Formats: sequence, structure tokens, C-alpha cells
Amino acid sequence: MNITRKNYEGIPMQKGTHPQAVRVGNLLFLSGALARGTDAEFGDIGQQTEAIFQRIKHIVEQEGGTLDNVVKITNFVMDNSPAATEATQSVRVRFFGDNLPASTRVKVAALSEPHLLIEIDAIAVLDD
Repeated sequence: MNITRKNYEGIPMQKGTHPQAVRVGNLLFLSGALARGTDAEFGDIGQQTEAIFQRIKHIVEQEGGTLDNVVKITNFVMDNSPAATEATQSVRVRFFGDNLPASTRVKVAALSEPHLLIEIDAIAVLDD
């Protein structure tokens, strides 16, 4: 079995020692992404969500796929209010359209820095 651990040019490294993605065959597992290092880093949860989906899109495209290949996302959020949920869901619909991935939303006590409001990881199934 071929396992490839990879970081991607154009995406700043997050804190920690993990790769940005691990590919096993046609499965691509994306590590949790934050808006750190983007213009949205100190923005609201919707702005941070948009920056994160841009990163996810970049990684999946570098592996030959599109956002249509993303089958699962997990959202780790600091704010689970209806307004915050609507903000993140509207961005998700804008990026994925009718091909929404399965999704889990978990409210957490903290992320790595207090101004970061959301972290998202993803799983994509790519063509062989």
C-alpha cells in the first residue's frame, strides 16, 4: 500500500508536526485547516470558513480532484449559535453547490489561538 504524506506550496504550515494531507490510494485525508496566515485570520467565522475552503480546494486540486471529490468534512467551531451556523453553512453551499459532503459540526472549548473560530478537516475520494 502506497501512503504519501504531503505539504503544499502556497499554503502556510499550521502549528504542529503533521502533514497537510495524507493520500492512501485514492483516499485523501486533509488535516484540520485554520485561517491562520490568511487575510481572514482575524475575521468572523464566515470569513475564516471561506479561507479554509480555499485551502481545501487548493489541496484537492493539487491531487487532481475538485471539491466534488470531497465526501466528508468535520467542523470544529467555537460558536455554535444559529448566526454562526448560518454563516458557515452559506459558505459551504457556495463552495460545494449541490454536491455537499457529509458533515459533522462539533463545538469545542478552544482552538490553537483565541481569535481562530473554526477548524475543518476533510476526506476526499479521488480517481485512481
